[in-house]
Amino acid sequence: MTKQNIAHEARGTAPRTPPGKKPGWLRVAAGLVTGVALLFVLVVGAVGWVGSERGMHPARNVEDHSLSEYAFANSTEDLRFDSLDGTPLASWLVPGKPKAATIILLHGYGRSRAELLPHADYLHQAGYNVLLLDFRNRGESGGDAVTTGAREPLDVRGAVSYLLTRPDVDPERIAVQGVSMGASSGIMAVADDPRIAAIVSESAFTDLRATIARSFEHFINLPTFPFAPVTVLIIEQRLGADADDVRPIDAIGRLGQRPVFIIEDLWDSLMPEDSGRRLYEAASGPKQVWFIEGAGHAEGFKVQPEEYRRRVLKFYEEYMSGR
Repeated sequence: MTKQNIAHEARGTAPRTPPGKKPGWLRVAAGLVTGVALLFVLVVGAVGWVGSERGMHPARNVEDHSLSEYAFANSTEDLRFDSLDGTPLASWLVPGKPKAATIILLHGYGRSRAELLPHADYLHQAGYNVLLLDFRNRGESGGDAVTTGAREPLDVRGAVSYLLTRPDVDPERIAVQGVSMGASSGIMAVADDPRIAAIVSESAFTDLRATIARSFEHFINLPTFPFAPVTVLIIEQRLGADADDVRPIDAIGRLGQRPVFIIEDLWDSLMPEDSGRRLYEAASGPKQVWFIEGAGHAEGFKVQPEEYRRRVLKFYEEYMSGR
């Protein structure tokens, strides 16, 4: 025993810890806290990476409909062209009457062009040309990831560029119609492309970040907290994109006098509340809105097919027939 320890023992006091050095128990506790924090960061980061994979490469849905079910199957063209960034895209073109208006149909997240075959049917019967587009990384299109609205507007505009090369397409009468991510991407494409004359939008989101916060668990199958913010950050880094740039609520105010028809499904649990109403209020030009009672996300046509058909065709008749 050292003289110092003997002195402390004689006085009944414990030896002092040297200045600048923590007691042993405190060092152990600090090490445990650091280790737990590091483990937490590693786990959240790893799960966030898995979430980014699921978000960028969602499972491919088995569609309820196939082209062969429809009378127009034999006259449909299977097309290939590029997005504005060079991504190869696949689509079907269902021809209508000569020089009729053309409607580009835009499917939802994780789906393919076949999702909107029922809409192509009534539009074709009304005489319109219909282009059903596979977004990047969906259906038969190329591309290495779904970007949930960051790059899909380029796909829409690539489809417009292709259509304008065809002599059987009226360049003054091209519209887009979409559901969910397709509707949101359509709004942003119209805002940036004056060649698109009108849009019908069902179950669109107002901004991507708020939508991810609400629907993360449904689409990614992981708890929202703490994984959603980390997953979004990883996706942004992998795509070189900013989720804050994907805001249809801002884009719809830049449509000028081009008409928009907003459809909101009132039992939609995936989109933030009042998304349709907010988009309608933000639209700058001629606009219509329809709230469908009893319809879940992108299920308006399924719930009220006759009224849906009537309203959509009336919108196109009013704004697309005389341009």
